[in-house]
Amino acid sequence: MSKKTETLYLSNYSTLLKEIHKPPEKLYYKGDISLIHKPCISVVGTRNYSEYGEEMTAKIIRELSVLDICIVSGLALGIDSIAHRTALECGIPTIAVLGSGIDNIYPPQNLDLAEEIQNSGLILSEYPEMTEPKRTNFPQRNRIVSGLSLATILIEAPEKSGALITTKSALEQGREVFVTPGDIDRENSIGPLRLLQKGEAYPIASGKEIIEILREQPHLFKGNPLIKERRSGLIPPRPIPPKKIPPIPYDLSPSESKVLSLLPKHKGIDIQTLEQKSNLPIRELLQSITMLEMQQLISTKSGKYYRNC
Repeated sequence: MSKKTETLYLSNYSTLLKEIHKPPEKLYYKGDISLIHKPCISVVGTRNYSEYGEEMTAKIIRELSVLDICIVSGLALGIDSIAHRTALECGIPTIAVLGSGIDNIYPPQNLDLAEEIQNSGLILSEYPEMTEPKRTNFPQRNRIVSGLSLATILIEAPEKSGALITTKSALEQGREVFVTPGDIDRENSIGPLRLLQKGEAYPIASGKEIIEILREQPHLFKGNPLIKERRSGLIPPRPIPPKKIPPIPYDLSPSESKVLSLLPKHKGIDIQTLEQKSNLPIRELLQSITMLEMQQLISTKSGKYYRNC
């Protein structure tokens, strides 16, 4: 870890982090500390993830890349690592919160990933630089992961899981929780199922659904823009009336127009065919699809996209 460790004190924390029960007196960090003041969404889940969990993590974060947000996770193996890597690939800033000292990266398999994160994002820990990764540190770490975030997404988790501790912290902190439902006979589906049974989480299958829910609650963003200014001349979103979601007031980008023109009205096209025909980079294609869905210009059914207009 090449950068010098610096210290942030409680008085300079983000508003959200100050609100949690017993916020840490200070945080050690490397990277861009201004990221704690951006709207953050945490993504957590099991280390023993499935192919489905990997696909859903990557899909949701790619779709969320249209937002001006930061992705937060805990640098653990599994879903945490996938979340950080996907954010880096999509150009979204990411924050890793450690359960060890900032100069004692755990797990050691993620040393290279930590290096990448500190170069374009932020690494945080409440523990002094060479602190060992004790088991008791991680539940404490999880309250910071959720505390930085206005919402937490749980991808996969068994009934007893550190990721569930993070969602519990989020609920105690009055934050939103989203879960991806899975097959009920799989161990990793039990954690999300329990939250749904208690009415403590929103079931979601895409980043678009998260965007729609968060846009109903603009107060969460405290004046921060929700949608990225992706091109010059973008008209900022109008004020959102209570309990109503207005249409997004901007013209189509060239890539959005291209995707829309490729879709017939009565015949669906899958993502692979769209990628081939549009010749767009996958990140740009997914962003265009998400924006078109948000404007209700296209819809999806059984893995295929249809034009609505």
